Amino acid sequence: MKCLSRILPLVTIILLNSVGSAQAATNGPVAARAQGESLIPPNYLSIAFHKPNYLLPYYYTGSPDNAAYMGTTPNNERLKHSEIKYQVSLKLPVWKNIFNFPSSLFLAYSQLSYWQLYNHRSFVRENDYEPEIFLANEVNWRLSQEWHVNFMNVGLVHQSNGFGNTLERSWNRLYLEAIASNDNWMISIKPWLVLSKHNNNQNITNYLGYGRFLVAYKIHQHVISIQAHNLIEGGARHATAELTWSFPVIPYVKGYLQVISGYGQSLIEYNHRTNSVGIGIALNDWV
Repeated sequence: MKCLSRILPLVTIILLNSVGSAQAATNGPVAARAQGESLIPPNYLSIAFHKPNYLLPYYYTGSPDNAAYMGTTPNNERLKHSEIKYQVSLKLPVWKNIFNFPSSLFLAYSQLSYWQLYNHRSFVRENDYEPEIFLANEVNWRLSQEWHVNFMNVGLVHQSNGFGNTLERSWNRLYLEAIASNDNWMISIKPWLVLSKHNNNQNITNYLGYGRFLVAYKIHQHVISIQAHNLIEGGARHATAELTWSFPVIPYVKGYLQVISGYGQSLIEYNHRTNSVGIGIALNDWV
């Protein structure tokens, strides 16, 4: 029984999607997800999804950044246009309802990976690691009859690719995030302050900007989202957009389509423009 009690919270991670969808019609997608996460038992295995978790067995990039990898790939092979892309993103509550206020401290970890499986000698060309700590503040401010600001979050995030020498990319940021929603829509505005950046990517803000804008629409278990950065800075010369669509396939697993145009699909490509598309599956979406 003790073993079962430790396993149940992990099972709850998968069930969050079904719980949230059942409540979304009345409370909106953001409130539904928050309610689902509140059902996770409060112990050290209380892990929940953070960003979307997905696997794209086929991911095609029109112009891979071969120059960045010159002399570092097996047998100096050029990058294939086709590869596998996947993301794992989880969060763990450290302190829930601090001093009985609707604020909770979270640790989170996200990893974005690109695997050149279809090359002559397969290799992982890039792992982007993103640990963060953030304070989630539930505010529920009414903007109108339908719209509410659900959360005002503040966090610290580190992002790096784990390489050394000329391939190393990393930066550290302090961010604020406002999350608002109605019955079907979610909007996230996330500006950040860059605290430090590696010498190899000193101009990273010219391409990734000083914030991210995310809009997601959920209807009948379909979620369409678009996130963008650098829309204003520099006259939008380096604007980037990512469009995704998740749709039901089987219980607890979604189909997932992703389209990216712009800069920074991976850290090593922060200053390289790409147009990419991938198809696969996801365990969760933004809402």
